[in-house]
Amino acid sequence: MSRSPRWPQSKVLATHPHRQKERHPTPSANALNPKRANPFPAYDREIRRLRTHLHNLDESDWSASSHCRGWSVKDIVAHLSTDEVYNQACLEETLDRLPYGGGLNGWNARGVQVRRELSPLETLQEWEARQERVRRAWGKIGVSGTIPTSVGRYPLRLQVWHLAREYAIHADDIEVPMSDAERRAQLRWRVAFGLFAAREEGDEIDARLEGDRVRLRQNRREHELDQETFIAFLTNRPQQLRDATKRQLVKQLGATG
Repeated sequence: MSRSPRWPQSKVLATHPHRQKERHPTPSANALNPKRANPFPAYDREIRRLRTHLHNLDESDWSASSHCRGWSVKDIVAHLSTDEVYNQACLEETLDRLPYGGGLNGWNARGVQVRRELSPLETLQEWEARQERVRRAWGKIGVSGTIPTSVGRYPLRLQVWHLAREYAIHADDIEVPMSDAERRAQLRWRVAFGLFAAREEGDEIDARLEGDRVRLRQNRREHELDQETFIAFLTNRPQQLRDATKRQLVKQLGATG
């Protein structure tokens, strides 16, 4: 349910991530170029954080509302399974068999609705199984490869960045915790890739990253935003911001939530 230039928002890769001590260096300028940077470490961190969080939820947590309007935590995971259905269809070249009626919104809604009768455990297990299969298959293709998508062949590197962003958005929807260091590293690549994705979508966003701030020009006015606020603007998620003043600013900039 986030914006994305590809249909649906599913973009992933490689073998099941190895568990190792994580480091969070400040990304270099090259690391912020989506066409050159390796997206797998960022993607893998999103999956590890999400998986750990979901395995620690109790029954009531699964039925709690998310920041994605009308969806519970369990619905978010059902949606992620739907993303992986698309990824598998790309790999198997069976995209023509997917029910695209109603466009992206219809696809998303059906993917959640058909899983409403599943238990939280069943929903989690389906997502994990699908995600692992796709991750292994795309790992064999490699970061420099291309994959079939609904819009033709597409660089796997960029596909992985898209899905890392998708997972990060929905992790915020269900408030997956992370350390301050993790958050700083995540926000920096999300801003960089978010600007790239906006250009890919044809959105006219006049913004540039300056240190830890983003300078946004809109309607002949200039706004200096922290990265978290800019991400809420880019992803149309003012509701993810805890600060009411920042939520109001993002809405004034055009986000609807």
